[in-house]
Amino acid sequence: MAVNQKRQKELKALGFLLQNDKEYFAVRFLSRAGNFTTEELGNINYIADKYGKGYSGVTTRLQIEVPWIKNEDVENVMEEAKKLGLRHGGTGMKVRPLVSCKGTVCLHGNIDTQGICRELEEKYFGTDTHAKCKFGIVGCANNCAKASLNDIGIMGRTVPEYVEENCVGCSLCVKACRQKALELVDKKIVFNEELCVKCGGCVRACRTGGFIPREKGAEIFVGGRFGRGMSLGTSLGRIFKEDEIVGVVDSIMDYYKENGVAGERICKTMERIGQEKFINDILHRI
Repeated sequence: MAVNQKRQKELKALGFLLQNDKEYFAVRFLSRAGNFTTEELGNINYIADKYGKGYSGVTTRLQIEVPWIKNEDVENVMEEAKKLGLRHGGTGMKVRPLVSCKGTVCLHGNIDTQGICRELEEKYFGTDTHAKCKFGIVGCANNCAKASLNDIGIMGRTVPEYVEENCVGCSLCVKACRQKALELVDKKIVFNEELCVKCGGCVRACRTGGFIPREKGAEIFVGGRFGRGMSLGTSLGRIFKEDEIVGVVDSIMDYYKENGVAGERICKTMERIGQEKFINDILHRI
């Protein structure tokens, strides 16, 4: 029997999405910064075996979805999930599940992406907003979690500084630079800063202090989105220290809450107010 629209809407808000057969639901279980404990994974498997078809899938925002839940089993799944400590949800006009890359442990990571994600998740996940609002946190310019296509994007950066007197001409930094921003000429480095993407590879490769971090932290983007209408986020134009990131996000969210209107993503608020004014207003609050 098909599910009525009222029940469909109510369950969607709780993370139970009606499938295209109009009879079964898929339930989305929430990770923490993209991670599940082995106990949580075992409990999700139990739900999938008992109420689904014995399998689950990972969503684009790093949650786990168990399909083929019968309409009459939905409340039983909710009750069992509660007992097992599993959270479900992640839809609606609110802050959606936050996504971070593995920058905390990745060789290329410049910031503690998962620590930042957990802190922001605890503060903002599920809070009501004018429209859906997505956060993405990445550790470097590889941008694996597409930070610049989220409403708020955080990208780890290391701005390198060349210290000529410490350079021994070993060329390790040249080999590490994928942007070809470095060249060894007469045993000295020629640094083309215009090609640099602030990935920090040269700093990590150098063993003599020839390259040191001038700045290390994150670049923050606002107003990105993807899907039916795609737009790249706009940078706030500076590097923020790691311990400043949450405060900057607070300023963005407060401004959006005060100036946005119902149904309006951050990018649309920026368009209406004016990108330059939006960015300047945020910077004045920091």
